[in-house]
Amino acid sequence: MVTRAVVWALVVSSVLATGFALWVMTLPRTEPTGPPSAPAYVITIGVVTLAEVLTGAVLVGLRPQNVIGWIFLGVGASASWEQGLVAYGGYGLAEAPASWPGATFATIVAAGIFVPGWVAPPTLMMAFYPDGRLPGRWWRWPVSGAVAGTVVLTVVSPFDPDVHAFLFPGRPMPLTMPPAVFTWLMLGVCLPLLALSALAIWIGTGVRLLRSRPPERQLLAWLVCTEGPTMIASFYSSVMTRSAIPSAILSFLVLVAVAVGVLRYRMMGIETLLRQGLVYGVLTAAVIAVYLVVTVAVGSALHSHPLPGVLTAALVAVLLTPARNRLHRAADWLIHGERKDPLRAIAQLGDEVAVAGEQDLLPAALTAVMRAVRAPGAIVRAPGGQQVCEQGTLSVIGPVLPLRLGGRDLGTLKVAERTSAAPYDDADLRLLAALALQVATLLRALELTEALETERDRAVSATHAERDRIRRDLHDGLGPSLSGVGLGLQALADLLPADGNSADETSTAGTSTAGALLSRIRTEVTTAVGEIRRIIDGLRPTILDTLGLGEAVRQHAKTVSRAVPVEVDIADLPTLPPGVEATAYRIVTEALTNMARHAGARHARVTVTAVGGALHITVTDDGAGIPEQATAGVGLTSMRRRAQSLGGTFAISSVPGRTTVAATLPLEAV
Repeated sequence: MVTRAVVWALVVSSVLATGFALWVMTLPRTEPTGPPSAPAYVITIGVVTLAEVLTGAVLVGLRPQNVIGWIFLGVGASASWEQGLVAYGGYGLAEAPASWPGATFATIVAAGIFVPGWVAPPTLMMAFYPDGRLPGRWWRWPVSGAVAGTVVLTVVSPFDPDVHAFLFPGRPMPLTMPPAVFTWLMLGVCLPLLALSALAIWIGTGVRLLRSRPPERQLLAWLVCTEGPTMIASFYSSVMTRSAIPSAILSFLVLVAVAVGVLRYRMMGIETLLRQGLVYGVLTAAVIAVYLVVTVAVGSALHSHPLPGVLTAALVAVLLTPARNRLHRAADWLIHGERKDPLRAIAQLGDEVAVAGEQDLLPAALTAVMRAVRAPGAIVRAPGGQQVCEQGTLSVIGPVLPLRLGGRDLGTLKVAERTSAAPYDDADLRLLAALALQVATLLRALELTEALETERDRAVSATHAERDRIRRDLHDGLGPSLSGVGLGLQALADLLPADGNSADETSTAGTSTAGALLSRIRTEVTTAVGEIRRIIDGLRPTILDTLGLGEAVRQHAKTVSRAVPVEVDIADLPTLPPGVEATAYRIVTEALTNMARHAGARHARVTVTAVGGALHITVTDDGAGIPEQATAGVGLTSMRRRAQSLGGTFAISSVPGRTTVAATLPLEAV
């Protein structure tokens, strides 16, 4: 309660002080004013200091034990009070000394109160950032030196003629100090103490930056890269230009660094607790900034009428009311994700899985769920508790949602607890329930796909087994039986008399008839054996199922290479239709067999490529070639018929010393 009262007192007093400084700008003057009373100076410093005050108030309200919030609050409040006191003291002494009591005292306080806002950021802020604790014991010395130097400089600054001349040009100094004492305090105590303390703190920060680990390293890097230019600009402007506007503008970078640390790197663990503070803090800052600017403009034009305040309020309401809802939605999305727009979250989940590969579907869905509710991790488990997929980190398990579809229990979706932020509320749980249904649908689809692949593999295995059984039965059973019948018929025919000489004519006629019948039966048996061999040959080779086309061709080439060396060049092939793969293998093996038997070649080459939606097969050798008068045998006819049956082409060219067999098979063939 005391902390809240202090914070409110500092915020309200800072707003009043800045508003008072802007109001004084609209009052009539008879004497010229210095830079601190210029409109650009007052507006710029006012906006920056109020932003620091609001940032500090939010941080203190959420983490009162962290010193960083108090530093921001103190720096902003001291700068705001300085503006108000400068405006009061300067105008009171110059224009209305009798009507504005305490103007002299206000000038004395204003000359010293600016010091904490100028010294604290590059010293105390660097030492305590980001967790509000000193990194080690030795840090107490430079921090104590910085605090002592700040206190002494605050007391000595009202006696500094340069400070007084900058704040209140043309006005006599209310306090004086012997020059020797002032010089000793300023050059012998304050500045050396502050310079040495700041140097030690920055060296220590550099060491911390090199030794620290993420996310502390990123937090320190952001602060160093923003506070460094701000400190340099402050020193340069105070010595050379006598203007604080550049350093004030750069101070916004420090606020950006803190915002990045809180929202991206979870500094202080308050990134989701900042929703209300972010919305209303930014809205309040915008209202105040617009109010101050409009007050100055309207007050300058209508300073003699009582309407400026009313007009200002009306203008602010008209300008900011339409923006409030957008600001609220933007901040809520930044902190809580898509819980206010579940349809958008579901659409984004669909977009994620639409472009993901089959193996990445479930990880992509879990990533979309995590992003939708700003969860650090998520996991899907099967009904038996086995892990199906996990994304992110799950230090603490939060909501557990059942995955059910069509009355079937598919498992559970577990989302990691946001340990460093607010717990999931009803809106988050409703969004997770909607997303869980999509995850369940995807999980069921994956299960069906896996079951289909398993069934397909089983069917293929069963087909292969049955095909092998048929091959064995035909080869080992019916084939030998028919061959044996053919041999028996041949033996029986050999026993018949070679001519018609026999005992009587009847016997001769019967023997002749029996010989003709046996010859016919032998021919039919030979045809049946050939047909069985053709059937066996037409079955898909088993080697293609185990090795694939490329390796199967290489294995066959090894058997042929005992007679003729064969070079095989087969590029990486896509998944081929079974018919195309079997036809290609048969063409290559038949071409190599013919080459080995008839070409008398010394070298052969096989090339298989897939280009332009077709499989291109080329078999070349350096043999004697095919004689011109030769007719196409069974092998060439078979290869041509196989290629044409799939809609492909087959060609053979032969000259002495080179024979080329070329076939093209469309990959769309089945």
